[in-house]
Amino acid sequence: MSSAVEDKLLDTEATLDASDANNDGEPSGEDERPKEESSEFALKMINSVKAMNSGELSHYEMVNSFSLADELKCLFMFIQALPHRPIVPMYPETPFLFFKGVLLPRSFDLTEDMANDVKTFMKGNNSEYFTELHLHDLESYYLDAYESAVRIYNDMVEKTRASYLSNVKQAKSQVIEISAAIVCGLVVVLALIGLS
Repeated sequence: MSSAVEDKLLDTEATLDASDANNDGEPSGEDERPKEESSEFALKMINSVKAMNSGELSHYEMVNSFSLADELKCLFMFIQALPHRPIVPMYPETPFLFFKGVLLPRSFDLTEDMANDVKTFMKGNNSEYFTELHLHDLESYYLDAYESAVRIYNDMVEKTRASYLSNVKQAKSQVIEISAAIVCGLVVVLALIGLS
């Protein structure tokens, strides 16, 4: 599990612990369970989409891992809310000469075409679920899951983008340093040849 997901789960648990006590300091167990479950469902949606983006699941398999009508509605709205190709490639992925490549994180690489394929497949199976579907149509449990999933996914994208940019910066620095060393070496060799 990534550190971003763990951080969000810890935040969710802290929020649940704080909301567990009523004015008398007595725990109110009724509210804790649904919030816990909605967080789990949010993570299920996130992990399913990441697996699809990485090529571990086809979009058919990803959609078919959700069976209830409300789950499918929530997933549909979640897919609609996700950014397309949020991390732009900035450096070769394959090694060249003696330089290493920097892999583009694929788990968030949702293309517009793939998002459209998912929505088309979902509508083809159960068009009545998605006709004039709006966020306020979701029940509170699924609305909570949707909001959590969007927030966590976007946070994960930002952290992954920052990590990718840091790796690209290091790789470019390495290219500049090695190139400078090679140029200096050539100058020294040419100078020595000129003196001899």
